[in-house]
Amino acid sequence: MKVLIFKIKFLPHNVEVFVPAGTSVVEAADLAKVDIEPTPCGRRGTCGKCLILCHDYSGIPTIVEKEKIDDTKLDQGWRLACQTAILQDMVIEVPGQTEGKLIKALLSRPKTAIEVLPTVIKYFLKVAPPTMTDQRADWDRVEDLLPDPELQQELDLTILRKLPELMRNNNFELTVVTYRGKVISVEAGDTATVGYGCAIDIGTTTVICSLHDLFTGQEITVASAFNPQRTYGADVLSRIDFSQTDDNLKKLQTLIIDQVNTLIDQVISQSGINRSDIYLISVVGNTTMQHLFLRLPAKYIATPPFVGALYAGLSFDSVDLGIKINDSGKVTLLPNVAGYVGADIVAGVLATNAYKYDAPCILIDVGTNAEIILAAHGILYACSAAAGPAFEGANICYGMRAEKGAIDRVWQEDGKLHYHVIGEVPALGFCGSGLVDVIAVLINIGIIDFSGRLLTSEEAVPIVGDILAGCLQENDDGLEFVIVKNSDFQKVSLTQRDIRQVQLAKGAILAGIRIMVKEMSIKLEDIELFNLAGSFGNVLNKKSAQVIGLIPKAVPLSKVEYAGNSAHVGAQINLLRADSEEIVNSLVKNIRYIELSDRSDFTEEFTNAMFFGECED
Repeated sequence: MKVLIFKIKFLPHNVEVFVPAGTSVVEAADLAKVDIEPTPCGRRGTCGKCLILCHDYSGIPTIVEKEKIDDTKLDQGWRLACQTAILQDMVIEVPGQTEGKLIKALLSRPKTAIEVLPTVIKYFLKVAPPTMTDQRADWDRVEDLLPDPELQQELDLTILRKLPELMRNNNFELTVVTYRGKVISVEAGDTATVGYGCAIDIGTTTVICSLHDLFTGQEITVASAFNPQRTYGADVLSRIDFSQTDDNLKKLQTLIIDQVNTLIDQVISQSGINRSDIYLISVVGNTTMQHLFLRLPAKYIATPPFVGALYAGLSFDSVDLGIKINDSGKVTLLPNVAGYVGADIVAGVLATNAYKYDAPCILIDVGTNAEIILAAHGILYACSAAAGPAFEGANICYGMRAEKGAIDRVWQEDGKLHYHVIGEVPALGFCGSGLVDVIAVLINIGIIDFSGRLLTSEEAVPIVGDILAGCLQENDDGLEFVIVKNSDFQKVSLTQRDIRQVQLAKGAILAGIRIMVKEMSIKLEDIELFNLAGSFGNVLNKKSAQVIGLIPKAVPLSKVEYAGNSAHVGAQINLLRADSEEIVNSLVKNIRYIELSDRSDFTEEFTNAMFFGECED
């Protein structure tokens, strides 16, 4: 039976791909390497986020599409990429595609210069040629010139195989390359001062790669991209669920390895260096991201007792992982603490020196799973709060990434709500920082009460007046506060359900902080430093975050600091300092992990932490 093949063109990329009939649009996008808005539902059609515009398309919408998209947009050709089966040649426009560096890439500079203690050391040697009176073996001649007699204890056979010709073709001048005391390569001539490495932060949403000189520590260039695994779910649980079969696990690994290689290609192109001069890759990510990177089964992370296959920080040969650097290159990973406390927060502890503080300090990386560290006097507590993807725009009616068209700041002035839109264009939705701002403003002016309930328009009039009260409207799903209305069919609003999603997220985080403080036998007032890490944490308005309860009211805002992308900075330290391995292994052993779901007091703390205002502390 003949299989029908159709041509699909994706705009604005102008990328074409040919697929068999019945292929979904999201699968075609995978083949074309076109980025479509991630689906928190894992491509089940329940979130309605993967909107696409099909030009000159008359296909009948599915039941799910009719539920998620209004009739006007359906008539215009809007569909869900995960629901639309390809049965004709199609031209598909993917909205919200923007270029430029991601916010996370701009937050990855260490606050102080990293003092280099290289793990890769190179020795230039001038070897005496053999003679009839000196018939030592080629490697013996090299070994005798090396400063460390232990370097020859482990030697790769491929090095010995190429050594004789390499020596004789280069006037017996060569450079020996070592990694943590082991010879990994020999090179022609003097290359002793040439060596590069990449620090890579694999986030659930974004991936960032910086290129560094291994001997001076200088950052040469940086590249970043969205994590292509997002199309299989915005959060780790969705990806773990997708990875249950060997084929799907391999697919997720291939996606991230290809993306890492693409970023390496970009930094090579930007810097003009040779690929063979990159010897080391330092990788950090949460526990699930590192499992998928190594193609390790992650399914047991998702179910009690939430155990991964590997927590230790190990090094692997780059060729075994398909990473395209020097053939003798190494890939090193920082250790994880638990199933939901990963190497990314360990890197953050390393970057912020939290393990050195005597006074109590907190480091929090707010993501789908908010990882929290409380440190004092060399004692470290860690927990993971299941915040969900609300702060990343998922599960929010008009939520989106921090990109062009997203409202990222909201404030109240002269009795009106004002907002800023990324890219200075009409608003399409709001990102996490805008979401926190608008809820904080509505709490402050009384439109949201302490329980999180939106007032009705009638209730709000005597409190805020007719203009703001008029923004409160009833829809099929309940109350909403309309922030902007561009037309009869395009608006951005905050719904009652959105507020509940934020309450669940901030409640989990605040409950985690309170439990750790209780466990350390201190008070919130004792905290001397409150570090906000990650791309979301570093664009938060501190005041807004405290109003909604992400930052406890007992912590003065003067003690709240932005830690930047501490995970990536920690990856850089691991890349450039040989002693980082010993430091992180030691601190991981000393971290006391608290499993919140196993705590008898979590439900009570979580319930109390969901309230706003006077019930927050």
